[in-house]
Amino acid sequence: MNLLTQINQLEHLTSNEKSLCDYIRNHPMECLSKTPQQLAGDLYLSTSTVYRLLKKLDLKGYSDFKVALWTVVHQKSESAVQDINFPIEAEATPDEILLHLKEVYEYTISDTLELADPYAMAQVAEAMERAERIDIYTSAGNFCMADNFRFQMQEINVPVEVPHEAYMQKLAAANSNPKHFSIVISFGGRSSTVGQICRLLRQQHSPIALITSTDKTPLCGYADHLLYLSSNEDHYQKISAFSTRTSLMYLLDSLYAFYFKRHYKENVRKKLSAYERLHAADVADAEEKVAKWKNEMEKSKYGIDDQ
Repeated sequence: MNLLTQINQLEHLTSNEKSLCDYIRNHPMECLSKTPQQLAGDLYLSTSTVYRLLKKLDLKGYSDFKVALWTVVHQKSESAVQDINFPIEAEATPDEILLHLKEVYEYTISDTLELADPYAMAQVAEAMERAERIDIYTSAGNFCMADNFRFQMQEINVPVEVPHEAYMQKLAAANSNPKHFSIVISFGGRSSTVGQICRLLRQQHSPIALITSTDKTPLCGYADHLLYLSSNEDHYQKISAFSTRTSLMYLLDSLYAFYFKRHYKENVRKKLSAYERLHAADVADAEEKVAKWKNEMEKSKYGIDDQ
């Protein structure tokens, strides 16, 4: 998780610490050239305020702070994405369209990786394994990614439910229990339905993993586990959700990989044996059709009529 994301997620800050965080977010390059005394003096704060904030960020000292900040600035400066919401211009050539989308995907994967907490993802995978039932709640264009995750899990004989209709989602949440595990996907927590679902799940003491943006939303208060999407895309003003969809697919694929690895050999066996049985069934079906066709040809050759 990069430094600016950590700063965005800090809670219970004093007014002076909030001012310092705002300055770091808005002037990262200037911070790189300042000593802790200069940084504190520019904001009329005490040097102890700077070091208190570093402690809350789990940084050992000011040099670690500058290294972490430099990493963020360097990554952003290297990104070739000029406008992640409108990466394609009206005059774009076919080659430019392909190249710019590639840049969006690469930037999004890198950003999602920076936000990722491997320990949190391992906890989610462990919770999924303990659960008697896994449900995914989402909306709109995210259903295709949720359905793909369901398909992946089904390949290793782990049932996952993805109710699509709002009523069925709320009904599933109302019937949940502590042995169920729910993955809720909501970028900004704006949907009233997803809010109702989270409240129902919490009433039923059913654990929740929330996949959301780095902006704090009311839904975060319901979550037992938080996973963050790359959050640079605007919710409305954009060509399409190129970045958000890529980020979500990366997270769900990663969760599947974390789950798969817990019993790697067994899951490989499950997947391969299932497809061997499917292949055998297809071969048997094909052989039956060939035999039937040959039989019909023989009857036709000798003028045999079933009637």
